[in-house]
Amino acid sequence: LNLIPLMLRRFFENKYIQKVVPDREEQVKFQKEFMRREGIVDKVTLESWLLKNGKTEAEMNKQLYNAVRLDQFKKNQFGGSIEPLFLERKSDLDRVTYSLLRVKNRAKVTELHLRLQEEEATFPDLASTYSEGVENVLHGLIGPVEFANINPLIAERLRNSSPGQLWPPFEIDGWWIILRFERLMPASLTEAMRTRLIEEVYENWIKEKIINTMSQLEINKSST
Repeated sequence: LNLIPLMLRRFFENKYIQKVVPDREEQVKFQKEFMRREGIVDKVTLESWLLKNGKTEAEMNKQLYNAVRLDQFKKNQFGGSIEPLFLERKSDLDRVTYSLLRVKNRAKVTELHLRLQEEEATFPDLASTYSEGVENVLHGLIGPVEFANINPLIAERLRNSSPGQLWPPFEIDGWWIILRFERLMPASLTEAMRTRLIEEVYENWIKEKIINTMSQLEINKSST
């Protein structure tokens, strides 16, 4: 049932939060965010949530207390490394909006590109009519999307584009593509971004500990 990784995660989490005592303000803030996220606004919705999740109010409060302790541990343990990590990864975290049109036929893409160059048609009209990918539903407009989530060959061109720049057709995996850069939205180290990066660093850290422990268990098992 693949329960050992989950058990190890719970073991490590319980171990590392033992000495964490969040202040009252942090607990209240965390609880309010939980209530908002779960749609708990009054006693009726609270009772409904408890019934749905099979918990008593005391069990929910204990779960929340441990959750805020774990959250505090993550911030204490990894918060100091986030700014340099953000600067290191910023170019991949920047978001971009671009227009894309793709077809299988090289002659067709050449014709469509020429029509765009000559302003005989708009990108949305041509994409919705001729594009053979799912982007035709969106009239060719993609994003905002982070550079890290874009095909590297497309991302490379977008990184070297100015607003409105139309690229000549190029081929990727059997598709002929027309690409136009629309807008760049630089990433910033907001509270939401900081939380996301802390979560990513923590997940990598805890997974490595779990993998190393499971490997050690296998070694011990094979040696007996």
